[in-house]
Formats: sequence, structure tokens, C-alpha cells
Amino acid sequence: MGESEWRDLEAALRFVAERGGTECVVFGWSLGATMALNTVQRSSLAEMIKGLIMVSPVLVWEDVLRANARHHRRPQLLGSLIARLLALSGFSRLAGLEGPLEVRGADRARFHGAVSIPVLILHNRNDWSVPFETSVRFAQTHKDRIELVEFDCSGHTQEWNSDPVGWNLAVRRWYEYWFLPGPAGEQAAANSE
Repeated sequence: MGESEWRDLEAALRFVAERGGTECVVFGWSLGATMALNTVQRSSLAEMIKGLIMVSPVLVWEDVLRANARHHRRPQLLGSLIARLLALSGFSRLAGLEGPLEVRGADRARFHGAVSIPVLILHNRNDWSVPFETSVRFAQTHKDRIELVEFDCSGHTQEWNSDPVGWNLAVRRWYEYWFLPGPAGEQAAANSE
């Protein structure tokens, strides 16, 4: 659920650093976005990550569990109950986790943790699995660093599939603004200092 897998990205950063790399921009889809954000907020190598692009990011597990319960015509309360039960060792093992996981605390730390790099979120407003509204709240919480680009399609992680031109343009525009030399890049650098 992203609480231990972020170390895989940290290992990749270490691999890059050992070969002379000093910086990168990270893409993460769904749970991969959770892992990437956890790495930005927790890793000793986080300074290598200069930007983060998240597609349909899992930012708050309880929101995701509630949305999936609703989609499967179950009470949303079931999602909240599962979020609480994951903190119990017996239930967490049954769910395939190595040990108890207090997702509610981890969600709060991730959602309200520091975001010191530019972030682009690409999310479809009709995502039934990972609520778009959570991305909106996250972007509003970190207005100075996060840009949210919404898509109008259905399904989870279908943004590129539904509008590859719009997706590519959004990524290119964001990257050029923050990372390429020129007036926009210079202004972005000045804003980040």
C-alpha cells in the first residue's frame, strides 16, 4: 500500500546516484504515485527528485476504500472499517500485508506532509476507484507547488488513453515551465526560492 514499497524507488535513486546521476523527475500512476510521494517525503535521497508527476494518485486510502465499496454496491462505511481493521495484525495478515498498517495516520502524514518540489497531477474526474475530489483537496492544500489537470473520461488511470494529445501537452507544458531555461523556467526558479 505504498508504506514500504517506496524504498524500491529509493533503491532506484541510489542506483542512479552511484552512476553519476544527480537529479530526476519521477512519474507515478495510482499506487506508484503514492510510493513516489512517500519517497519525496521520507527518503534521504529525496533531494534528487526535482519534480513529480502523479496520475490518478492514491493519496488517502480510506477515500479509495470507500469509493471501491460504493462502486461494488457496498456501504461506504465498509471502506472506513477496512481502513481501521488494517491496523490489526490478524486482519492485516489476512489482507496479505507483512504486518499491521495504520493507513489513516500514514494518509494524514502524506496528505499534509511537506511538498517542496513542483508536482503535476493528472486525474480523471470520473475515476470510480481513486476519487478525483481527493486530488482536488491535495492540490488546494499545496497551491504553490501542485498543478492539477483534470480529464473527462471513465475508469481508473485512463487519462492518457482518453486524451493522449491533452495528456502529452499538459506534461510538456508543466515540464517546460519548471525545468527548461527561458523566461518561464527562470520565473519558476525564482518562485521556488
